[in-house]
Amino acid sequence: MEKDILTLLNEKIDGLLSKYEGAVKKIEELETEVANLSNKKEELETQNEELQETLALKDLELEEIVGKIEAILGK
Repeated sequence: MEKDILTLLNEKIDGLLSKYEGAVKKIEELETEVANLSNKKEELETQNEELQETLALKDLELEEIVGKIEAILGK
């Protein structure tokens, strides 16, 4: 027996609802992933700033040491 039009429409609607729910779930997963990546980016930026500050301090220390060595050598 052939399915009547209402049964076919109902099946199509159910299929579309299922796809919609899957898409909503995927969007939520992607939003969570974006938020996690954004947090990670902020952490890395903070770490980068700290490393740049450390490097700048090391450069100053190196300049001081070179200055002392030059003073000892009479330059």
